[in-house]
Amino acid sequence: MPFENTGVVEICPAPGREAFAFTQIFVSDIFEIPVQKPDAEQLVTITHNIDLKDVELIQFTDPDGNAWEKVFVAGNVYKLVQYTADVPEQTVHFVKFQLPFQTILVDDCGNPFPQGTIPENYVVHVCVEKQIVTLIDERHVLVEVLLMVWLEDAS
Repeated sequence: MPFENTGVVEICPAPGREAFAFTQIFVSDIFEIPVQKPDAEQLVTITHNIDLKDVELIQFTDPDGNAWEKVFVAGNVYKLVQYTADVPEQTVHFVKFQLPFQTILVDDCGNPFPQGTIPENYVVHVCVEKQIVTLIDERHVLVEVLLMVWLEDAS
């Protein structure tokens, strides 16, 4: 009964847009279909919503007196899954799974930026680059998501 939905979901950043900084993170979990819902027979559609909960510029000084900054990003990916069930009353059902994520945007070498380097007006974007959603059995769904979190200069 395993079913997989895989593939590239979004291209990030979109053509013509430039990432000032970015990182990629992998989030996954095994979810159980709520007890009030019938067993899953097959996954039909998988979509997502992303909700940013916290975007924060962190500024600090190291022991040598150098001033640095980085951007903390936290949020949730909500996977919206439509599935069929082998029940005569209602064959199509819907569940929503929440995958929290957190990351820090730093330079390409993993170091913070010198203070004043990050654009004053920036926008943080999060996109799903790849997903694998697998129906493990009639009650469990494995959700694996590769996110790209990127910062764009909005000046």
